[in-house]
Amino acid sequence: MDAGGPPRARSGIALLAGLQAGMGAVLVMLGWLSFASLWYHRSIWSVANLLGSAVYGESALRPGFGRGSLFGLAVYLGLYSALGALFAAAVSGRLLRLRPALLGILWGVGCYYLLFGFVWERLDPLIPLYTHDGPMLVGHVLYGALLGRFPRYLQALASPPEPAALPAGEASSAGPQNISEYPELP
Repeated sequence: MDAGGPPRARSGIALLAGLQAGMGAVLVMLGWLSFASLWYHRSIWSVANLLGSAVYGESALRPGFGRGSLFGLAVYLGLYSALGALFAAAVSGRLLRLRPALLGILWGVGCYYLLFGFVWERLDPLIPLYTHDGPMLVGHVLYGALLGRFPRYLQALASPPEPAALPAGEASSAGPQNISEYPELP
């Protein structure tokens, strides 16, 4: 999984792999939280609306989709993708030899306790107050488990794709191969 090249290039690839893994993981987490919201007879947008209430106030706490939902989704996607990049940067060296899924779960649970026990409580106390702890914790465990799959993205990014080989005797359909094959202009 070594991308070769200088360490800065390898860490940049690890950041991109973590960003990609974080985006996929937070989408799954949001899907789980939407399902859990339906289970509690709430709107699927309630999780995003709750985060949107940090900016738009109580007007964001409505059952449907609105600007608070859009803001909440943007914060979830941006924040958790960035947390995925930080995770990849933190474990892409020596720690990668340990179980990345287990490290990811620990990271996800740590993010849950940091965000909902400290950050959101100070920024907007309504967020931890109206959040169902069980589904949110399970969502963060899912997030972390999927985040632990970032080495697959790292491997795909580190190894350049091989060009497709053409069968013998066939020319490339990409166009003329040299200047003499182009038609003359009138």
